[in-house]
Amino acid sequence: MIKLFAVLTALCLILTTTAFAGEDAGKTYADEHPGVLAFDSFWVSGDGHVRIDAGHTDGGYEIAVAWMTGGNTFTSWEYLLTYDEETESLVADRTGMKSANVFDETGTVTRSKVEYEDGSARFFINDRDQLCWLDERESAFDTVVFSRIGRFPGVYTGGQAKLKVSWAGEGVSYDVQLEMPESASQTWFWSWSGKFDPAANALVLNGSRLLYTFKAYGELDPDADRLEEEVFAVFTFDNEGFMVCNESTDPAIMGIRFWLDPESRGMWTWEF
Repeated sequence: MIKLFAVLTALCLILTTTAFAGEDAGKTYADEHPGVLAFDSFWVSGDGHVRIDAGHTDGGYEIAVAWMTGGNTFTSWEYLLTYDEETESLVADRTGMKSANVFDETGTVTRSKVEYEDGSARFFINDRDQLCWLDERESAFDTVVFSRIGRFPGVYTGGQAKLKVSWAGEGVSYDVQLEMPESASQTWFWSWSGKFDPAANALVLNGSRLLYTFKAYGELDPDADRLEEEVFAVFTFDNEGFMVCNESTDPAIMGIRFWLDPESRGMWTWEF
């Protein structure tokens, strides 16, 4: 797995707080321009090799793009943008940075070259809820559209339960696994697949749960009864940012609040 989250964090040289100096620090950009909330998401191209992270901050709006160009190379763009109320689009006026990057097997960048720091671009959402990127510097992706997939990918913890959410790489499909101990020798495992519902900002999943019994030293007991049943579940985020299951045929997982492991967050940790 290519872990580029730290990479792009290090590359993020565009500082919102500087560019928007003088703004009220107590307000987010979305408070002044609520239209930007439509952009807040991860977005992917059809093959997933170009990914966009769009999100508002206290002082402005930022978009980061990663394009896998080879086995150990990627090109990145970072933009600081303003929201145009009239056109309902995000505009970067010479505030974009493009870099070419090489990384090793651990995901550490070994070489990075900034190609320019004055890029201009416009982002808008078409009538099919797809993100469009008009790069005024290169026009490289004018014909590419990006699908909204929410902000679900990552590893979460809820008490003793561990939840892993993975974008499946096909449209808006997801794979989700949940592990929760029943006792010192037994553990429940849930495995789902399903779709992201943009209207509800939720994952709608179908799958099953199984009960595994272990011997001493963690060895699976093949002779123990293995209970299995089908489970439907819907996961979304609550107002405090916890991931929760708010609908399911399995009451055991209802009400658990799952907190994201920050190091697993984001599209840069997915497999390309």
